[in-house]
Amino acid sequence: IEHGVDVRRVDVNLSDWDCTLEPIAAAGRATSTASHAFALRLGLRLILGLPEAHGQSIVAARQAGIFNSIADFARRTSVGPATIARLAGADAFDSLALDRRQALWQALAIDKPTKQMPLLDDLIDEEPAVALPRLDEQQETLADYQTAGLSLRPHPLAFHRDWLSARRILPCGELPHTDDGQMVRVAGLVLVRQRPGTAKGITFVTLEDETGVANLIIRPDVWEKFRVAARTSAAMVAHGRLQRHGEIIHVLATRIENLSEQLAGIRSVSRDFQ
Repeated sequence: IEHGVDVRRVDVNLSDWDCTLEPIAAAGRATSTASHAFALRLGLRLILGLPEAHGQSIVAARQAGIFNSIADFARRTSVGPATIARLAGADAFDSLALDRRQALWQALAIDKPTKQMPLLDDLIDEEPAVALPRLDEQQETLADYQTAGLSLRPHPLAFHRDWLSARRILPCGELPHTDDGQMVRVAGLVLVRQRPGTAKGITFVTLEDETGVANLIIRPDVWEKFRVAARTSAAMVAHGRLQRHGEIIHVLATRIENLSEQLAGIRSVSRDFQ
Protein backbone atom coordinates (compact mmCIF):
# COMPACT_ATOMS: atom_id res chain seq x y z
CA ILE A 1 0.00 0.00 0.00
CA GLU A 2 1.36 3.41 -0.99
CA HIS A 3 1.73 6.64 0.99
CA GLY A 4 2.60 4.85 4.26
CA VAL A 5 -1.05 4.19 5.09
CA ASP A 6 -1.78 1.19 7.31
CA VAL A 7 -4.52 -0.73 5.49
CA ARG A 8 -6.13 -3.75 7.09
CA ARG A 9 -8.02 -6.59 5.52
CA VAL A 10 -11.74 -7.28 5.51
CA ASP A 11 -12.79 -9.18 8.62
CA VAL A 12 -16.23 -10.19 9.89
CA ASN A 13 -15.34 -9.04 13.42
CA LEU A 14 -13.77 -5.74 12.47
CA SER A 15 -15.21 -4.46 9.17
CA ASP A 16 -18.33 -2.39 8.61
CA TRP A 17 -20.03 -2.37 5.24
CA ASP A 18 -18.00 0.66 4.13
CA CYS A 19 -14.31 1.21 4.72
CA THR A 20 -13.62 2.84 8.08
CA LEU A 21 -10.81 4.37 10.10
CA GLU A 22 -9.73 2.66 13.29
CA PRO A 23 -7.13 3.68 15.87
CA ILE A 24 -3.69 2.20 15.28
CA ALA A 25 -3.67 0.95 18.86
CA ALA A 26 -6.79 -1.11 18.16
CA ALA A 27 -4.70 -3.80 16.52
CA GLY A 28 -2.62 -4.30 19.64
CA ARG A 29 0.60 -4.52 17.65
CA ALA A 30 3.41 -2.27 16.52
CA THR A 31 3.30 -0.84 13.02
CA SER A 32 5.73 0.98 10.78
CA THR A 33 3.26 3.86 10.47
CA ALA A 34 3.21 5.11 14.04
CA SER A 35 2.99 8.69 12.77
CA HIS A 36 -0.58 7.98 11.61
CA ALA A 37 -3.29 8.04 14.27
CA PHE A 38 -5.61 5.77 12.31
CA ALA A 39 -5.51 2.77 10.01
CA LEU A 40 -7.91 2.09 7.15
CA ARG A 41 -10.07 -0.98 7.67
CA LEU A 42 -11.43 -2.33 4.41
CA GLY A 43 -15.19 -2.75 4.28
CA LEU A 44 -17.32 -5.80 3.58
CA ARG A 45 -18.54 -4.11 0.38
CA LEU A 46 -15.20 -5.00 -1.24
CA ILE A 47 -16.00 -8.71 -1.24
CA LEU A 48 -17.17 -9.43 -4.77
CA GLY A 49 -20.76 -10.66 -4.91
CA LEU A 50 -21.60 -9.97 -1.24
CA PRO A 51 -25.05 -8.34 -1.05
CA GLU A 52 -25.26 -5.20 1.06
CA ALA A 53 -28.17 -6.68 3.03
CA HIS A 54 -25.92 -9.54 4.13
CA GLY A 55 -23.12 -7.17 5.03
CA GLN A 56 -25.42 -5.02 7.13
CA SER A 57 -26.83 -8.13 8.80
CA ILE A 58 -23.32 -9.16 9.83
CA VAL A 59 -22.58 -5.72 11.30
CA ALA A 60 -25.90 -5.71 13.18
CA ALA A 61 -25.40 -9.19 14.64
CA ARG A 62 -21.92 -8.22 15.81
CA GLN A 63 -23.39 -5.57 18.10
CA ALA A 64 -24.12 -8.35 20.60
CA GLY A 65 -20.43 -9.28 20.68
CA ILE A 66 -17.72 -10.55 18.38
CA PHE A 67 -18.13 -13.85 16.60
CA ASN A 68 -16.02 -16.59 18.18
CA SER A 69 -16.44 -19.30 15.54
CA ILE A 70 -18.00 -19.89 12.15
CA ALA A 71 -20.79 -21.87 13.80
CA ASP A 72 -21.44 -18.90 16.10
CA PHE A 73 -21.40 -16.61 13.07
CA ALA A 74 -23.91 -18.83 11.26
CA ARG A 75 -26.25 -18.91 14.27
CA ARG A 76 -26.29 -15.15 14.79
CA THR A 77 -26.54 -13.85 11.24
CA SER A 78 -29.20 -14.27 8.59
CA VAL A 79 -26.74 -15.21 5.86
CA GLY A 80 -26.71 -18.64 4.27
CA PRO A 81 -23.98 -21.19 3.60
CA ALA A 82 -23.14 -19.70 0.19
CA THR A 83 -22.40 -16.30 1.74
CA ILE A 84 -20.36 -17.88 4.53
CA ALA A 85 -18.31 -19.72 1.92
CA ARG A 86 -17.84 -16.44 0.02
CA LEU A 87 -16.58 -14.77 3.19
CA ALA A 88 -14.28 -17.70 3.91
CA GLY A 89 -12.89 -17.54 0.39
CA ALA A 90 -12.18 -13.84 0.94
CA ASP A 91 -10.16 -14.65 4.09
CA ALA A 92 -12.63 -12.67 6.19
CA PHE A 93 -12.41 -15.01 9.22
CA ASP A 94 -8.81 -14.19 10.06
CA SER A 95 -9.79 -12.86 13.51
CA LEU A 96 -11.01 -16.39 14.30
CA ALA A 97 -7.48 -17.70 13.61
CA LEU A 98 -8.72 -19.47 10.49
CA ASP A 99 -6.97 -19.28 7.15
CA ARG A 100 -8.87 -19.55 3.88
CA ARG A 101 -8.82 -23.33 3.60
CA GLN A 102 -9.74 -23.93 7.24
CA ALA A 103 -12.60 -21.44 7.01
CA LEU A 104 -13.88 -22.94 3.76
CA TRP A 105 -13.74 -26.43 5.26
CA GLN A 106 -15.87 -25.32 8.18
CA ALA A 107 -18.21 -23.38 5.90
CA LEU A 108 -18.89 -26.55 3.92
CA ALA A 109 -20.20 -28.19 7.08
CA ILE A 110 -22.96 -25.58 7.39
CA ASP A 111 -25.84 -26.97 5.37
CA LYS A 112 -28.71 -24.94 6.80
CA PRO A 113 -29.26 -21.62 8.60
CA THR A 114 -28.61 -22.67 12.21
CA LYS A 115 -30.07 -19.37 13.39
CA GLN A 116 -33.49 -20.90 12.76
CA MET A 117 -32.79 -23.76 15.21
CA PRO A 118 -32.81 -22.04 18.66
CA LEU A 119 -33.16 -25.34 20.56
CA LEU A 120 -29.69 -26.31 19.31
CA ASP A 121 -27.97 -23.04 20.24
CA ASP A 122 -26.25 -24.54 23.29
CA LEU A 123 -24.86 -27.55 21.47
CA ILE A 124 -21.22 -27.64 20.49
CA ASP A 125 -21.33 -28.07 16.75
CA GLU A 126 -17.85 -26.96 15.76
CA GLU A 127 -16.30 -28.77 12.83
CA PRO A 128 -13.36 -30.92 14.04
CA ALA A 129 -9.98 -29.42 13.26
CA VAL A 130 -8.43 -30.79 10.09
CA ALA A 131 -4.82 -30.29 9.09
CA LEU A 132 -5.04 -28.64 5.67
CA PRO A 133 -2.05 -27.41 3.65
CA ARG A 134 -1.83 -23.63 3.60
CA LEU A 135 -1.88 -21.66 0.38
CA ASP A 136 1.47 -20.19 -0.53
CA GLU A 137 1.84 -16.42 -0.77
CA GLN A 138 1.26 -16.30 -4.52
CA GLN A 139 -1.90 -18.40 -4.22
CA GLU A 140 -3.11 -16.14 -1.39
CA THR A 141 -2.56 -13.05 -3.54
CA LEU A 142 -4.47 -14.57 -6.46
CA ALA A 143 -7.30 -15.56 -4.13
CA ASP A 144 -7.46 -11.99 -2.83
CA TYR A 145 -7.91 -10.64 -6.34
CA GLN A 146 -10.51 -13.29 -7.16
CA THR A 147 -12.62 -12.44 -4.13
CA ALA A 148 -12.01 -8.73 -3.55
CA GLY A 149 -10.22 -7.37 -6.62
CA LEU A 150 -7.21 -6.26 -4.55
CA SER A 151 -4.64 -7.63 -2.13
CA LEU A 152 -2.59 -6.33 0.79
CA ARG A 153 -0.02 -9.02 0.04
CA PRO A 154 2.80 -8.70 -2.54
CA HIS A 155 1.72 -7.46 -5.96
CA PRO A 156 0.95 -10.30 -8.43
CA LEU A 157 3.73 -9.21 -10.80
CA ALA A 158 6.33 -9.47 -8.04
CA PHE A 159 6.11 -13.26 -8.32
CA HIS A 160 6.97 -13.05 -12.03
CA ARG A 161 9.76 -10.47 -11.94
CA ASP A 162 12.48 -12.95 -12.97
CA TRP A 163 10.41 -14.01 -15.99
CA LEU A 164 9.66 -10.39 -16.87
CA SER A 165 13.30 -9.36 -16.51
CA ALA A 166 14.35 -12.22 -18.78
CA ARG A 167 12.10 -10.66 -21.43
CA ARG A 168 13.72 -7.25 -20.83
CA ILE A 169 10.52 -5.83 -19.38
CA LEU A 170 11.31 -2.76 -17.31
CA PRO A 171 9.79 -2.26 -13.85
CA CYS A 172 7.44 0.72 -13.95
CA GLY A 173 9.41 2.35 -11.16
CA GLU A 174 12.42 2.60 -13.47
CA LEU A 175 10.67 4.81 -16.03
CA PRO A 176 11.64 8.11 -14.32
CA HIS A 177 15.28 7.06 -14.71
CA THR A 178 14.96 6.13 -18.38
CA ASP A 179 16.02 8.42 -21.22
CA ASP A 180 13.44 10.27 -23.29
CA GLY A 181 12.86 8.56 -26.63
CA GLN A 182 14.13 5.15 -25.51
CA MET A 183 12.22 2.05 -26.62
CA VAL A 184 10.91 0.20 -23.56
CA ARG A 185 8.72 -2.68 -22.52
CA VAL A 186 6.52 -2.38 -19.44
CA ALA A 187 3.94 -4.68 -17.89
CA GLY A 188 1.28 -4.49 -15.22
CA LEU A 189 -2.29 -4.91 -14.13
CA VAL A 190 -4.63 -2.66 -16.09
CA LEU A 191 -6.02 -0.07 -13.68
CA VAL A 192 -7.67 2.38 -16.09
CA ARG A 193 -8.62 2.52 -19.77
CA GLN A 194 -9.82 5.96 -20.79
CA ARG A 195 -10.69 7.45 -24.17
CA PRO A 196 -11.74 11.10 -23.77
CA GLY A 197 -14.02 12.47 -26.43
CA THR A 198 -11.50 15.22 -27.21
CA ALA A 199 -8.54 12.85 -27.66
CA LYS A 200 -9.20 11.98 -31.35
CA GLY A 201 -9.53 8.27 -30.64
CA ILE A 202 -6.43 8.00 -28.45
CA THR A 203 -6.80 5.70 -25.44
CA PHE A 204 -4.92 6.26 -22.20
CA VAL A 205 -4.12 3.18 -20.14
CA THR A 206 -2.56 2.97 -16.69
CA LEU A 207 -0.61 -0.16 -15.76
CA GLU A 208 0.56 -1.10 -12.26
CA ASP A 209 3.33 -3.45 -11.17
CA GLU A 210 4.99 -3.92 -7.77
CA THR A 211 7.20 -0.85 -8.29
CA GLY A 212 4.74 1.77 -9.53
CA VAL A 213 2.60 2.72 -12.52
CA ALA A 214 3.13 3.30 -16.22
CA ASN A 215 0.88 5.54 -18.31
CA LEU A 216 0.36 4.43 -21.89
CA ILE A 217 -0.79 6.38 -24.92
CA ILE A 218 -2.39 4.06 -27.48
CA ARG A 219 -3.17 5.55 -30.87
CA PRO A 220 -6.25 4.35 -32.80
CA ASP A 221 -4.27 2.26 -35.31
CA VAL A 222 -2.40 0.42 -32.55
CA TRP A 223 -5.63 -0.05 -30.59
CA GLU A 224 -7.33 -1.63 -33.60
CA LYS A 225 -4.34 -3.84 -34.46
CA PHE A 226 -4.19 -5.26 -30.93
CA ARG A 227 -7.86 -4.72 -30.16
CA VAL A 228 -8.56 -7.95 -28.23
CA ALA A 229 -5.54 -7.64 -25.95
CA ALA A 230 -6.03 -3.91 -25.51
CA ARG A 231 -9.69 -4.16 -24.58
CA THR A 232 -9.86 -7.37 -22.55
CA SER A 233 -6.53 -7.92 -20.81
CA ALA A 234 -6.54 -7.87 -17.03
CA ALA A 235 -2.78 -7.47 -17.34
CA MET A 236 -0.69 -6.55 -20.35
CA VAL A 237 2.78 -5.97 -21.74
CA ALA A 238 3.23 -2.76 -23.72
CA HIS A 239 6.09 -2.09 -26.13
CA GLY A 240 6.71 1.52 -27.04
CA ARG A 241 8.75 4.70 -26.88
CA LEU A 242 9.15 6.64 -23.66
CA GLN A 243 8.05 10.26 -23.89
CA ARG A 244 8.96 12.79 -21.22
CA HIS A 245 7.42 16.24 -20.85
CA GLY A 246 8.88 17.72 -17.69
CA GLU A 247 7.70 15.50 -14.86
CA ILE A 248 5.09 13.80 -17.03
CA ILE A 249 6.14 10.43 -18.48
CA HIS A 250 4.20 8.32 -20.98
CA VAL A 251 4.91 5.29 -23.10
CA LEU A 252 3.68 5.69 -26.68
CA ALA A 253 2.63 2.08 -27.29
CA THR A 254 3.41 0.31 -30.56
CA ARG A 255 2.47 -3.22 -29.50
CA ILE A 256 0.21 -4.77 -26.84
CA GLU A 257 0.39 -8.30 -25.44
CA ASN A 258 -2.08 -10.01 -23.13
CA LEU A 259 -0.33 -11.00 -19.90
CA SER A 260 -3.42 -12.43 -18.23
CA GLU A 261 -2.47 -16.07 -18.82
CA GLN A 262 0.71 -15.57 -16.82
CA LEU A 263 -1.42 -14.37 -13.92
CA ALA A 264 -4.02 -17.12 -14.07
CA GLY A 265 -7.00 -16.33 -11.90
CA ILE A 266 -6.57 -12.54 -11.79
CA ARG A 267 -9.84 -10.74 -12.35
CA SER A 268 -9.87 -7.48 -14.24
CA VAL A 269 -9.55 -4.54 -11.85
CA SER A 270 -9.62 -1.84 -14.50
CA ARG A 271 -12.00 1.07 -14.67
CA ASP A 272 -12.89 1.73 -18.26
CA PHE A 273 -14.14 5.10 -19.46
CA GLN A 274 -14.83 5.00 -23.19
